[in-house]
Amino acid sequence: MTAMAAAVAAFIITAVAGKPLAGWLDKKGLSRTEFEKHGEGFSPGIRAVPEFGGLLFLLAMIPVGILVLTAVLLLETDEAFSIRAEAGKMLAVVVCTALIGTVGLMDDWRRAKRLGTMPPLLRLVMVFVISFAFLVGVRLSGDRSSILLLPFAGGQLDAGQGWTIIMLVMLIGAALGGDRMRAVSGQSASVSLVCALGCGGVFAVFSRMGACSLAFAGAGALLGMMLSVFPPERMREGSGGAMAGSVLPVMAAIAGGAPLFILPAMIPFLFEGIYAIINVALQAAGRQTSSPSLGDWLIGRGLSRKMVTGIYALLSLAGSIAAVMGGYFYL
Repeated sequence: MTAMAAAVAAFIITAVAGKPLAGWLDKKGLSRTEFEKHGEGFSPGIRAVPEFGGLLFLLAMIPVGILVLTAVLLLETDEAFSIRAEAGKMLAVVVCTALIGTVGLMDDWRRAKRLGTMPPLLRLVMVFVISFAFLVGVRLSGDRSSILLLPFAGGQLDAGQGWTIIMLVMLIGAALGGDRMRAVSGQSASVSLVCALGCGGVFAVFSRMGACSLAFAGAGALLGMMLSVFPPERMREGSGGAMAGSVLPVMAAIAGGAPLFILPAMIPFLFEGIYAIINVALQAAGRQTSSPSLGDWLIGRGLSRKMVTGIYALLSLAGSIAAVMGGYFYL
């Protein structure tokens, strides 16, 4: 019930606030020009729109996240989990999702002001620091387990010290991968929506109210945001919306204690994230790949933008189904 209420509340906020927020940003001169938009969306060149979908997403997730945190503190949870640890981990999810979204919003603001994009290496370092801080926050909340539940296998894996490395790769892949998946309007938001639904479904199976509620709230916020970012678009998801929306379900999965279950649903983010990390490394070495993202590379091989979006969404959907089924088989 709490998860459904969180999803509905987040959807209503983004659905209602989208149009007035886009109008306010447009009046502030924060819309991109037709020339800059050309070739980037489903309907390029029609009119300039703001790229601050991250602001819309966080506008919903921060208050709804606080309400979820309050519910976790007030309602009894399973005896196997302490209320204090659960609340601490949910707080870490909300705060660090907002921080990664802010990194993307900084980049959106720079582009809107025609200042150029943030240096890729700087963005990578900032995402790394926030992701590491999140993992530290999860550990400080009282969860010191490095035991990873294995979907389908019905077993467990003690990752030991490698736990931090595995989780960092997942988080960086989601953040940078989501940011790279913006060649088509709404591309990252649509995949993030499926990923969040898969994460919520996994923790609904495990009866973990906190992680489940945050994941479904993220799905609700993304669904409301997609009303604005899909044609006829009033706003685009931008780096802020792509990065925050992508890392939220991954952070919820880590905080919930079963990150490997959601891993199949975030395969598109991992693909794009690894490609982005390779790009940053090559740029640091004075070189650059032929395409800015894996999606652009596929488009250059003859696939349409809508087809690339569909492939990513179908991969995430199949992964989400596998994630939820893995939860049932594990139990």
